[in-house]
Amino acid sequence: MVTIAGSGMGEYNFNNIDIDFTKYDTIFCDKNYESNFPNVKKAGFKEIKESILENLDKNILYVVSGSPLFFSGASIILATLKKKNIKFKVTDNTSSLNYLLAHNGVSLMQTNTISLHGKSKIDLDKFLILPYTFVVCDDKTPKYLADATRYLNEDDISIILGERFGYIDEEFRDITIQEMIENPPKMPYSLLIKRNFEALPTISSEDTIEHENGMITKEYKRHISLQNLNLSPNILMWDIGAGSGSVSIDGYKRYKIKTILFEKNIKRAKMIERSLNNHKVIDSKLYIGEASEDYKKETSIPERIFIGGGGEKVISELDYLYDRLADGGIMVANFVTLVHLTTAINVLKNANIEFDIKSISLTTYKLNLLLPEPERVMHQIIIKK
Repeated sequence: MVTIAGSGMGEYNFNNIDIDFTKYDTIFCDKNYESNFPNVKKAGFKEIKESILENLDKNILYVVSGSPLFFSGASIILATLKKKNIKFKVTDNTSSLNYLLAHNGVSLMQTNTISLHGKSKIDLDKFLILPYTFVVCDDKTPKYLADATRYLNEDDISIILGERFGYIDEEFRDITIQEMIENPPKMPYSLLIKRNFEALPTISSEDTIEHENGMITKEYKRHISLQNLNLSPNILMWDIGAGSGSVSIDGYKRYKIKTILFEKNIKRAKMIERSLNNHKVIDSKLYIGEASEDYKKETSIPERIFIGGGGEKVISELDYLYDRLADGGIMVANFVTLVHLTTAINVLKNANIEFDIKSISLTTYKLNLLLPEPERVMHQIIIKK
């Protein structure tokens, strides 16, 4: 029989566990725990997991901090026990999530949870989606949050910091990301972030995105481009020759992707920055300058590449961009001139890169006279790696 118990908040000991410890053959816990019981074995998670599975004929207690059901290695062991049809028991305790929510009178139903403890990537499918986001933190968390929220205003979010839960010096206070960077919180700590803005429509109308005349991917073409990019939450997309940034903006709003935009025109880049702010886009980065130079400096590996512009330099390097694309990735390039389309085809053929082409046209009929108003045909190259 395996029992997994949470030790609750505070110091690493067994004081908050209401269990008869004498009935267990072996008690496993992390190396940080303090205990005088003779049958306690302290180790890292991997070693504990292996020892538990090797001693299933014994009565075992595994003690974890906080709650066993909240961001704990215990969940991995529980999954293994279930798969092997081994009997187990869980004795829950207070998690940092419940502790902070209770202190602030916030419902669990209004809250998403993410972990940035030992992680650098924010789960965009959960971050600022519900009214509240609970964040499990480490010392690098403030920097990651600052990067992810660079296009939010300070009053777009409110942050409650909870430091050293269960310790004698525990504290709750309002804080900003910049304040945490300048004066790092005491470990361990967690954050409760309140979203102060309303969720926006997933597809943006043209009048809500700043753009120069003609320098925006039309709404219906944006739909098709996003569809052919086959997006899913948290993947990274490069948006080359971003123009108005509309594809990246709706890529985030609709699919919760991470975006890096490249735009050389300073005026358009400033428009993009304002639109990223207006549409509350998270985890986005904008390069202002020659795209063919800037994407060579960028060290990330894109899972998707969208090319809406960038000129002949970018088109001549489609083979380079294909090499930069992650295995299994997709690149979509839109063209409105046959000259650029032909150049792109020749580059890809010379590099022996397979591709598909779709041509998209639309005619609208306006006013009572129903006069036809055709739009420019868009040619789209789709490349799958």
